[in-house]
Amino acid sequence: MASSPDFVNYICEQLEGLGAVRSRKMFGEYMVYLNDKPVVIICDDRPMVKMLPCLEELLQGRPTEPPYEGAKDHYLLDPDDRDTLREAVRLAEEVTPLPKKKAPKKKDPAKVEGPVPWDIAWPQQMKPSLADIGEWVKNPLFEDLTAWIEAAYHVEPSIEFSRCSMDKGWNVKYKKGSKSLCVLYVRSGWFTAMVTLGAKQVMELEPLLPTFSAAFRRMYEGTPLFNGGKWLVVDVKDDKQFIEVQRLMLLKAGPVKAAGK
Repeated sequence: MASSPDFVNYICEQLEGLGAVRSRKMFGEYMVYLNDKPVVIICDDRPMVKMLPCLEELLQGRPTEPPYEGAKDHYLLDPDDRDTLREAVRLAEEVTPLPKKKAPKKKDPAKVEGPVPWDIAWPQQMKPSLADIGEWVKNPLFEDLTAWIEAAYHVEPSIEFSRCSMDKGWNVKYKKGSKSLCVLYVRSGWFTAMVTLGAKQVMELEPLLPTFSAAFRRMYEGTPLFNGGKWLVVDVKDDKQFIEVQRLMLLKAGPVKAAGK
């Protein structure tokens, strides 16, 4: 299965601050660039980097495998180990040459149809409030979910701007301590929720799968394992999907009890 755009976006966010980060879809998968240099290839939601001499000490003991049939082995990176991921990318960027530029083909101006893209409606220099985001989404389920998260876990949202080309714009993150509860990505008329489950939580979820919708089960089966866990991405357009996101979050972390109870 091809990598999830939201997973690619997460990797790009982990690299922010190192330089200009962008991603590009290639042959059904994705390449992540730092300062226009190709440094990380993502296949089946698995970030990989070439086995360069400068990475031998840093990534000693990391698993290796080819990103696709016929390719050389690459180091498999842990997307949640932010420090190692950033250092590996920084070192790889230093020794990776810029790709040769091809002469651009002439194209007719693209016609803009439909609503204004989210990152244009609210550019980086204009941070929206949660209410602004809800107004743009125009789906009451967004406000219902954010209100439920804040009441259940006693947390405040972190509204952050992503420069990743796959999901550019402001998104909403909720954390309980250092643990990520979910990330909400903005759409027009709906939204996407990404909930990361660890290996133990995946084992707890599997017996419950028959109680989830057929669409969710297809998404789950098509999502590859990473270190025994899964990055589950749910498009929230109706009440059923709303409840499924709630169930995933409750599986990941129980609600916070009110003081005195």
